[in-house]
Amino acid sequence: MEIEELKTIWQQYDSRLDHLEKLNKKLIMETLSKKPQKKLNAMKARSLFSLVLLPFILIFLMSLNFRLENLDFKFVVGSLLIALFIAVMCYLNFKGYMVLKGLDLSKDSIIESAKKVTEFRRLFVTKRKFNLLVFPLFFVGVVLIEWSNLHFHSSILLVMIVISLFSIGIGCLDLKLYKCKIERLEKDIRDLNESIE
Repeated sequence: MEIEELKTIWQQYDSRLDHLEKLNKKLIMETLSKKPQKKLNAMKARSLFSLVLLPFILIFLMSLNFRLENLDFKFVVGSLLIALFIAVMCYLNFKGYMVLKGLDLSKDSIIESAKKVTEFRRLFVTKRKFNLLVFPLFFVGVVLIEWSNLHFHSSILLVMIVISLFSIGIGCLDLKLYKCKIERLEKDIRDLNESIE
């Protein structure tokens, strides 16, 4: 009888110990995942901002020139180029946002989280290549829409070149900084994995 009682007591303590170990791991995971979760939330906010506000701003700025006297072939082609740019950007931003939205560091395993961040990084690279390829078309679209308001002379051409180079430079800098944020998030997830093990 005593052996049976000891076995029962042992099993109770063993189950309590297992429960405490699981609780301890959960608390450690929640504590360590706060920093990466803040970075993830900032990335989600940026993706949502890009998804909603960027098209709204571009459409609003385009609508300022919607007048009957402006409607010609150049205006239509420029509008189509910008609409194509907006549509593809919205699609890529939406895909990126959905990947980030599906990422929950407190519930997902480390491997799942790493896979989702890798997928987001792949989308980011695709978006970066798209930006470098299509930004000149976007700029041409803006020039075609504003064609009737532009008076081409050397100073206007110089301003347009400076604006386009400045925009490309700011875009490249922003993309480089965002790439560093993604790499830091990946590093934090790896560190989280090492801390748990």
